[in-house]
Amino acid sequence: MKRVLLVDDEPKLLKLLSSLFREHGFQAATAGNARDAEELLGRGVFDLLITDVRLPRRSGIDLLKAARDLHPDMQVIVISAYGTVSGAVEAMRLGAFDYLLKPFDMEGLLLVAQRALEAGRLLHENRYLRSQESIAQPGHRLVARSSAMGQVARLVEMVATKDTTVLLLGESGVGKELLADCIHRQSPRNASPLIRVNCPAIPRDLMESELFGHVRGAFTGAEAARKGKFELADGGTLFLDEIGDLPLEQQGKLLHVLEERRMSRVGSGVESQVDVRILAATNKDLAALVADGLFRSDLYYRLNVFPISIPPLRQRADDIPLLVEELLERLRHRFGRPALSLDEDLLPTLQRYSWPGNVRELRNVLERGAVLCDGSVIGIQHLPPEILASEAPPATGDGGAFADAVEHFKRVRILEALEATNWRKKDAAARLGLTPRALSHYLKRFHLEQAGSSLRQPSPLGGRRGAP
Repeated sequence: MKRVLLVDDEPKLLKLLSSLFREHGFQAATAGNARDAEELLGRGVFDLLITDVRLPRRSGIDLLKAARDLHPDMQVIVISAYGTVSGAVEAMRLGAFDYLLKPFDMEGLLLVAQRALEAGRLLHENRYLRSQESIAQPGHRLVARSSAMGQVARLVEMVATKDTTVLLLGESGVGKELLADCIHRQSPRNASPLIRVNCPAIPRDLMESELFGHVRGAFTGAEAARKGKFELADGGTLFLDEIGDLPLEQQGKLLHVLEERRMSRVGSGVESQVDVRILAATNKDLAALVADGLFRSDLYYRLNVFPISIPPLRQRADDIPLLVEELLERLRHRFGRPALSLDEDLLPTLQRYSWPGNVRELRNVLERGAVLCDGSVIGIQHLPPEILASEAPPATGDGGAFADAVEHFKRVRILEALEATNWRKKDAAARLGLTPRALSHYLKRFHLEQAGSSLRQPSPLGGRRGAP
């Protein structure tokens, strides 16, 4: 329900306007002069101000200036029985949405008011979206070839069209942001914004203002009123990322909003309704946090309506080829390199790696490879040493697991030395206490010759790659 403040020194007109707007679903407040109106603006939150120009003691233009200071995003309509071109120009220059002459058609005023609110909504949405990167990683669709992710995809399809709270569970980097994006895009709310709150990134003392907004003067530094994430997401979806990091003192206030669908800005005692779908995500065990007294049990049960667990990347190696292609497509577009690809021989290596950073780590590895790659193919020489080191050679003889561990240790130490010396064999050998000939033997043994020789090829800038 939108809130409108009506300001005019004619009581009959105020009564008529108040009835009109209430009949059309508004919360309407009235004031007969600019001083009373400014006091209401300082104490409450309004979406729209409609004011006459001629008011006792202070003009509507003065009120318009004060309103822009108090609520920069609020829409204002100015009305007057003594309209002049200069008055209209001044009102529009100060940020009024429209300037209407008395007598005006009541339905026409209502239509202008609706257009003003829509313009304000689009302004808030566009401003927010411009300030945010797309949260869809790695792309805008769910990649699911493995049976584990197939089950996740089915759950997303089932719940997306229902206005149900969803709790996304999984390790950091598995793609919880992508799932939230997929759910929102397939929901009836997809025409309205998806607003993300990164709970760990917000200081504790600013969390309430970030979620619910504040009025001017609510605290030191609050020089203007500001909408919170709930108001920005009104009609759409609010994604509470890493909800397990939400401070305990804010959890009760969040629960109240989820239960009552009503909230008030910091410093204001006026509650307003919000229509928001909640998606939450965490890499923590919320049940354990509840047991430890770090997370409210009532909030946990309110969020845990429809949980979806996302398996880590190491448990869905079948998805890696599709993920690689999806990520490469984004890199081609981003870097302007349409022929960028991955050496097919590397896919088994990527599928055997444990990916502790999950899809986020895979994305970073491919981006690193795209930066290092002079041509169009990302090869073994462009992979970071930890991935190459994970390719432990098979054990020989009767050493079993012990021999595997020894060989793996040797490979890791050699890769570390090569990386530290930019793949200069002589320097790496000295660092390891080996002769260059012995190091060459190990490079062949661990199938690292290709990486070394590729880094020694002449660079297009002159010299040799790997040189400091």
